[in-house]
Amino acid sequence: MQKTSRREFLKITGLVGATAALAACVPAPAPSSAGTEAGAAPAGAKVELQWWSFPLGLPEALYPHGKREQEWIDAYTKEHPEVTIGYQAMGWDSLTKMATSITAGNPPNLILRGGVDQIIYALQANVALEVELPQEMKDDLPAGWADGLLYQGKNYMVPFYTLASGMVLNLSIVEEAKATDLLPKAPERTWNFDQYLELMKKCTFKRSDGTEVWGGVFPTQQTNPFFYWPEQVLSWNWGTDTVKNENGQWSCLLGEEKGLAWLQWMQDLYEVHHVIPNPSGLSTSRWDYWNQKALLGGIGPDIGWAHRPNTTVDPKTLVVTDKDHDLNFIYVQPPTNPDVKHSSVWGGPLLDVNTVLFKTADANQSKPAIDFALWLSNKDNQKWLSQYLLPARTSALAGVDDPLLKWHFENYIPYGRQRMEANGGRAREVVEQLELVLQKLFLPSTPAEAVADFCTTVNGLDWFKGA
Repeated sequence: MQKTSRREFLKITGLVGATAALAACVPAPAPSSAGTEAGAAPAGAKVELQWWSFPLGLPEALYPHGKREQEWIDAYTKEHPEVTIGYQAMGWDSLTKMATSITAGNPPNLILRGGVDQIIYALQANVALEVELPQEMKDDLPAGWADGLLYQGKNYMVPFYTLASGMVLNLSIVEEAKATDLLPKAPERTWNFDQYLELMKKCTFKRSDGTEVWGGVFPTQQTNPFFYWPEQVLSWNWGTDTVKNENGQWSCLLGEEKGLAWLQWMQDLYEVHHVIPNPSGLSTSRWDYWNQKALLGGIGPDIGWAHRPNTTVDPKTLVVTDKDHDLNFIYVQPPTNPDVKHSSVWGGPLLDVNTVLFKTADANQSKPAIDFALWLSNKDNQKWLSQYLLPARTSALAGVDDPLLKWHFENYIPYGRQRMEANGGRAREVVEQLELVLQKLFLPSTPAEAVADFCTTVNGLDWFKGA
């Protein structure tokens, strides 16, 4: 899979101004109606929609990207022969194309796996399409989600699934290190940073064959900013929200006392405790270490890891057996400091796990696009999705005998952090800038030196205020 470089990605933010002229050339959509800005096509009129989607995280062997999406299209267009749907499976190397199309005022009708960043692009280009969710769907979402979807009081998305990714631990390594007494206790499986470090120390060793096992792995050379959010979750759980925006004024919390303390803890993992390999010298990703049975664990995997081919889940212990990699693992809560109220896992309504809709030059496409997006998230499709991922609708759990799915709904979803909550809608820039902080931190530099440029960048970010 190709990855977008940090430098290429930073160029995206300059596209808004550069493409303003292009946006001006796009015919204005017809006036909105009934709060959805959806025009109504004449009865029997043919409508052609354009749908883009990024990978959903389904098991690749069973559902390579685009297979299930095309099956949904075939089922929908059979029911609605007046609708034609042109589909494009987007790779993560297409992020620039996605941003360019929206900021140029020429987006597709809908993008699946979209979130607040796309909303901001769309509002800047005047192509955001407001969506009124049916009440039965609002009532079927986890507590707080319907309100959490709102951006500046309006909704532009249809919930699809929940990317509540938490933490996994390799039980086989814990048992090998004779450290099972240090595991976080069931059923909640919560713990603090001191307990996490103690287990990392015990599970960092060299085997008799010379292979090394590490408590953690922190890369500093990833070219895709998505790969740095696990470190941001740790900073949140330490007690710093990384950045904040109040009334349009940015401030860098990572440069304050708690943020600097977290950076010092991270640096000490390598310099003092020796529980991670040199982050600046990694030749592979953190999860390659996992597959090689050389990593205790980390934050990132969603429930899909337990639903891959050749995996089984013990319904009582929730231990997952991965036969392909010859290891057992469990899901746990990411560690938190004692004064942090809950475990902030990666999830929440404004994440890129929704269908985002856009206005196009043909206003007659708006209502059919919304109808298709709602159909994608209907109860039947959500129940199908629950075989592999965390659905957005709670009704998808009805009649599903999956104790691990239930555990995720109880222990991950209620504590999901929304990107807007910590990043003001500029999550991508914040996370990719964190890459530079970690690079400097492990050179090494002092935490204050490592974070200086990060805070300068954060203080200079533009905040989209809307109309």
